[in-house]
Amino acid sequence: MLLQCSNRFGQRRLVVALGATDGGNGLVRTESAKGKELVKLTSNDNGGIIDVFNKTGEGIAQMHANEYGNGVVWAGNRKGMGRELKPGP
Repeated sequence: MLLQCSNRFGQRRLVVALGATDGGNGLVRTESAKGKELVKLTSNDNGGIIDVFNKTGEGIAQMHANEYGNGVVWAGNRKGMGRELKPGP
């Protein structure tokens, strides 16, 4: 299922896509007016996954559950260099 909207010039643009991954999990994607993917919400056997992309399409943040059910947060720069935050002492 797709949700499209029209801009002030009457051009229709994809803004939200709802679907499923190859593994059968749900998938929600949002895109910019220029067609760049900005946010992806999906899941795997461990739980939910949120991916965030910058205006040029590089992944800059991710939040997901690990194999033990704990939350993991990663944030990085446009070159893919970043840090991961995991729960613990």
